[in-house]
Amino acid sequence: MKRKLIPVIMMLVSGAICCLFTMARGESLLFRMTTLLGAMLLFYGLGWVLCSVLNYFDSENEKRLAAETALSEGEEAVEGEEESATIE
Repeated sequence: MKRKLIPVIMMLVSGAICCLFTMARGESLLFRMTTLLGAMLLFYGLGWVLCSVLNYFDSENEKRLAAETALSEGEEAVEGEEESATIE
């Protein structure tokens, strides 16, 4: 699933749940709509924050993986030089 859909899905699910609860409680239409708007905005913001955190962790993991790869390639090059020096 694409990450850019996470906030939208969270917003829609929270809106559906909010509608069901306010209808079951028999609230007025104005209260239902304001509660729905508030819940949807809140959960869209939370979804956006979640996506930002996940993207940050991915970028940090990519940096760490690149550093580990460069380090292991450097160690392989040093080991190859040592082997060629002992053979001669």
